[in-house]
Amino acid sequence: MIDYVIYGKIIIDDIRLRGGEQVRSLLGGGGPQAAFGARVWSDSVGLLSRSGTDIDESHLAALRGLEIDLTGWRRFPDIPTPRTLMAYDDREYLAGGLITSREDWNRLLSQPLDLPETYRSPKAIHLITEFPTEPMVAAALALSDDGASLSIEPLQSSTAAADWPLTIDLFRRADIVTPDWPTASAIAGSEDPAAVMRHWTTLGPALIAIRHGARGSYVWSREEGLAWHVPAVPTAVIDPTGAGNAYGGGLCVGWTESRDARRAGACGAISASLLLRHVGLPRFSEAARQEAQSKLDATAAAAQRL
Repeated sequence: MIDYVIYGKIIIDDIRLRGGEQVRSLLGGGGPQAAFGARVWSDSVGLLSRSGTDIDESHLAALRGLEIDLTGWRRFPDIPTPRTLMAYDDREYLAGGLITSREDWNRLLSQPLDLPETYRSPKAIHLITEFPTEPMVAAALALSDDGASLSIEPLQSSTAAADWPLTIDLFRRADIVTPDWPTASAIAGSEDPAAVMRHWTTLGPALIAIRHGARGSYVWSREEGLAWHVPAVPTAVIDPTGAGNAYGGGLCVGWTESRDARRAGACGAISASLLLRHVGLPRFSEAARQEAQSKLDATAAAAQRL
């Protein structure tokens, strides 16, 4: 059985790096990136995702390089895999956008995904979504009812959607919620991290982790009743694409295994740092696992009360 199920999109990215260089046709998307973040800490990670059959050998190699279970990945011959241009402003927030037509995007996301038998009793499911009513949300809630931890990474675009109140309702059923800073601060109506965290602690989850890029993250657990600032792990940033997703995957494993907010935040921060120093998706390696383990205690200890 798979312990950690990651649900998120597969996307082919063109990435504009800080120096202006553009790298084309790299495998990306929140699904593989979060799976990498989880894989750093667990040997039992499976991916639920969809794509077209236009995935080439380099994309397949990137997926296989994660060394995760792929039986939850479905491919459709008549729908193209989504493509985006990833570019960033001076705060490292996304300034690019979707290249694929919105019609093809919606058509792919409407395709059903069945849970493989080995995905039906996980320790946790990490859901990356902007659609609180999509069928996979219902499947995740059913897994939660059966004992799995439910981790939700709400995408930024959902804050402007008419169904945002449904997303808030979904948070009340989640164990973990990890928004990015623009989403979290907009909903809280504040730029003060402590005030933003106070607002989000009222929404119901056992763990809140607000991702703030190079500024680190802010974590709070209901069990401890304390909020912490976890600094970003120092690293040479080559490409920020997917670092937040990697954080979410690492956080999910870290919290499920430890029930310690600082340690979970440290797992997320380390997973993100391992992604940041690569263009595109890194391969999983035991060396990366060992490096992550070697940094865990110090990263958790560096957290400061918020």
